[in-house]
Amino acid sequence: MLAAPVIQITPLMGSNLIIVVFAVVVIGGMGSIMGSILTGLALGLIEGLTKVFYPEASSIVVFVIMAIVLMIRPAGLFGKEA
Repeated sequence: MLAAPVIQITPLMGSNLIIVVFAVVVIGGMGSIMGSILTGLALGLIEGLTKVFYPEASSIVVFVIMAIVLMIRPAGLFGKEA
């Protein structure tokens, strides 16, 4: 509501962000709030550095990291094994 006077509001405003947020939760581990916080911080730094050095890959670096983490630890970095 605070952004309404400045930018146009649409129902799909957060749709481009929801997939990245899902990747952060999966990498951090389901049920681990601290894992999600640390993963979000780390992925933000990695994505920012990727935009500086190789801008074309900055949109997929999160998903490449997610694939690597899920191959090594299927429960996520801080998730508990079932």
